[in-house]
Amino acid sequence: MDKQEFYQKLAEILDIEEVKPENVLKDFDGWDSLAILSLLAMADAKYGVSVKAEEIRAVVTAEDLARLIEAKLK
Repeated sequence: MDKQEFYQKLAEILDIEEVKPENVLKDFDGWDSLAILSLLAMADAKYGVSVKAEEIRAVVTAEDLARLIEAKLK
């Protein structure tokens, strides 16, 4: 998985310019239930992985989120 591309897609979902690995997701104004649903759809469409909303709520940073999806690819 190309993490830079993942962070760019996450930035698009959040409607911001850039997401860095160390960014805390709940600090983004756009991090809400709609963003989580968009992320679930993106993970399924782009990476073919199924992620539960509870799993996403358990992660803290953008890097944690990338690792979660990466782990499901294996």
